[in-house]
Amino acid sequence: MKLFLTKNRRTLKALSLLTAVLLMAPLGRAEEELPPLPKGPLMLTSVTPEQLNPDYWIKRIPNAETPIKTPAELSEFNEEIEDAIQERKNVFKLDASRRGAEVSEALESTYNTVSNRLLFGVDDQRIPKEFFEQKVKPVMAWETVPSRVKLKWGVAVRPASVRAVPTDVKMLEELGDIEFDQLQFTQIKTWTPVGILHTSPDGQWYYLQAPYSRGWVHAKDIALFPSRGEMKEYVKSPDFFVVTGESVRIYSDPELTASVGRASMGTVLPRAKLTPRTVWMPFRKSDGTVSLEKAYLDPQADVSAKFPAFSQANIIRQAFKLLGARYGWGGQYNGRDCSGFTHDVFLSLGAEIPRDSKYQSIIGTQISAFTPYKDAQAKIQALRSSAPGMTLIKMPAHMMLYLGEVNGNFYVIHSTWAERYDMKSDAKNRINQVVVSDLTLNGKSYLGSLFDRIVGINEMN
Repeated sequence: MKLFLTKNRRTLKALSLLTAVLLMAPLGRAEEELPPLPKGPLMLTSVTPEQLNPDYWIKRIPNAETPIKTPAELSEFNEEIEDAIQERKNVFKLDASRRGAEVSEALESTYNTVSNRLLFGVDDQRIPKEFFEQKVKPVMAWETVPSRVKLKWGVAVRPASVRAVPTDVKMLEELGDIEFDQLQFTQIKTWTPVGILHTSPDGQWYYLQAPYSRGWVHAKDIALFPSRGEMKEYVKSPDFFVVTGESVRIYSDPELTASVGRASMGTVLPRAKLTPRTVWMPFRKSDGTVSLEKAYLDPQADVSAKFPAFSQANIIRQAFKLLGARYGWGGQYNGRDCSGFTHDVFLSLGAEIPRDSKYQSIIGTQISAFTPYKDAQAKIQALRSSAPGMTLIKMPAHMMLYLGEVNGNFYVIHSTWAERYDMKSDAKNRINQVVVSDLTLNGKSYLGSLFDRIVGINEMN
């Protein structure tokens, strides 16, 4: 997450013009030209070509293939996370109904927070108050929430964005910062189970609870099950394929000629016991209910019929499968931000760690906490005592996976947007992908290096 204090004064005439444009325009994302993804692999800081291979790091770790946790211990770890992290919601343990006032008050509070922020559109004009009043508030319609809400149950039929409020209009905190939509919470994966709390009057949006996020999702991206129990039979099926590659394509026919989507790393697909590499895919019928159809995976697709062993070696292997993968704030552009990267890596091994870096930094074993720009020697000692491949390093609003020390340099693999390189200005080189670097990255900027800004180190053990 990036925080900016930029403020721009706009004339009343410009605001009026923008209001008219926004209110006449249909909701939906316009085609946009994104900053280009630099050609990788990028050679940053002191990184050498051989260090872009996972085996380089695995060979340096004694007993790297030894599981950190058995499947039973991993299950207990997931339960501990569920108990400890407020953000984590087990959809199968949610109350089947709740007070309507709880839902309506949450909706109204979110609306007030977002509509009162200074936010800009992709045209560098301030989002006017009238847009929220006329195009967002009627869709949220919190006054229509009944006194008692009975939840509906569904799954994502494709990767789907979870939004703060029900609009696709991109809203930015800094002028021109088009890749950081402040309304974007996250992207949930295909087959993610959800509990639906509220529906917009036009039926186009659901306000829902997902495992690590609550917000607005397009109704077309969700298919409803008759009951939570029937949904659980598929979502929690003991027969599944987990996506262990960056992503895999899914086909509607065994000849693999018609693609029906892609599933990203960590997606769990219930297995259909018909032919090899056959899975069940959910589709949304015209009435919103689910239709389950057989779908097919390429025999060469990078999937596994069980979670790979939770070992340092496998964590590093999974991380390097994402090397060069696009950065995407909140999962936008089918990319991964810093915590989305670490989340997918661990999820593909069966560890259901939080989606947000704030919560990722407090699970497992806490090695140390630090003050930014201080405690240099203590940071060095903590890093040297940390286990490569299973250690997360936290900066303010950034998360990294530790790889190890070589010749006095400490290396990480992480998904990062840019490198700043000037002591006075905000000049930057866009990285926009998963990279290997040492912790001196950004050290020539006014912000200070990654090492300077470390605030915490924790191990996933």
